[in-house]
Amino acid sequence: MTIAHMRVTSLDQTNLSSLGSLTKASRAPIYTACALLAAYTCVPLGVAAVLDTDGYYVELAEISALAAIGVWLGSHIRMFDPLFRGDMPRIKVPAATLNGVLWIVFVLFVLVAWTTAERIPLLAAIGGADPDVIAVLREQFLKGREGWQASFVYINAILSGALIPYSIAMMFLHRMRLRWLAFAFFLVFCVSFVEKAFFLKATLPLFYLVAQRRIRVPLSPSVLVLGMLSLLMVVTVFSGAGAGESAADEAFFSTGYAPQGPVAHIVWRSVAIPVITAADAVRVLHENFNGQLLWGRTSSLIAGLTGMDHVEFERQVFAAEWGQSETGTGSSNSVYITEAYVNFGLPGIVIFSLIVGLLMRFFATSRDEAFRSLWPLFAMGIFTSGLIGLLFSNGFLMLFALGLFVRFTNLSHPREATFADTATPATAPLPPKP
Repeated sequence: MTIAHMRVTSLDQTNLSSLGSLTKASRAPIYTACALLAAYTCVPLGVAAVLDTDGYYVELAEISALAAIGVWLGSHIRMFDPLFRGDMPRIKVPAATLNGVLWIVFVLFVLVAWTTAERIPLLAAIGGADPDVIAVLREQFLKGREGWQASFVYINAILSGALIPYSIAMMFLHRMRLRWLAFAFFLVFCVSFVEKAFFLKATLPLFYLVAQRRIRVPLSPSVLVLGMLSLLMVVTVFSGAGAGESAADEAFFSTGYAPQGPVAHIVWRSVAIPVITAADAVRVLHENFNGQLLWGRTSSLIAGLTGMDHVEFERQVFAAEWGQSETGTGSSNSVYITEAYVNFGLPGIVIFSLIVGLLMRFFATSRDEAFRSLWPLFAMGIFTSGLIGLLFSNGFLMLFALGLFVRFTNLSHPREATFADTATPATAPLPPKP
């Protein structure tokens, strides 16, 4: 081994150790609570101090502080730990059965979605289509479907939200055949409709397993991070984002701000827009509904079960921010806190946050490393959408059911992998008690 190779290996090990510490599932609850406090309490208070607002940012900051406390408290509920750890009897299911069913359904769905689409957004972007055209094609690819194809958006959410990422994580963890082919197919699909960060559903669980030294891949952690950032940049460029007219007189925390270039657009969309949208959700509640709680009507599931009229709240927020899109399907999703608040008020925030904290504890205490690898996706989900939809429409309720009641059989022995090319057979260590 050369000195240069030893130095590279040492650097990779250092990076891997740092990333492993940062991505530990046992730290997911405290990370989530702190992130909520920083992003939706501290930032809104700063914005409110600088901009002349109507108090909605302050209101957002107050309810977010309550939510962060609720998540922290929920993560300390220990009564379900034996169930989370798998100490209770479970139904035994061959892993090949789950993967076979999932991938047959998913491949058929993707092929139907591609062949029935007017145009695939990625191919249109490569062909030089106008950004406005690409935006319409992106909406029409899933959300804008009509008739029997209107189910596509729900099928995609259930499969791509949690079940397919879990299957891929399992395949890599246990070195199953066709794992790279499955990953590549899912990644291509995620990119094909130019939804900027959707590809993270494919890459984040894999990145977690690498960071935790559960699998080996030909690329170092730093290269994986660079690859994800590069892919985000490419998708952003293809979508035509960041090519708008300059609007230097508009504040950064404003929907009128026009970032110049893809990097500025990514920063603005990642930092400012989530906070703006959450505050606008509070504003729409007061201005459109006089502050009256909606009692679950923002959820099509709850509205359907209770016989209430469904309120397309996220579309109303989008229309208030940007004006409705050409397809009429534009939606402004925001952190789960706003869904809890507009539907059930402060008690809703407390209950939803306790549930989030408890589910984060599930990830932290589970012995299934493939299951634990999805905690970043769940965290990303609660920061970008409501909890009800995330559980019932994005496959996470099914994932939690698998984690609680099913034990998969016929799995190879997982190994701990390192970049020093020394893989020592070992069972996955039990996570520390949070």
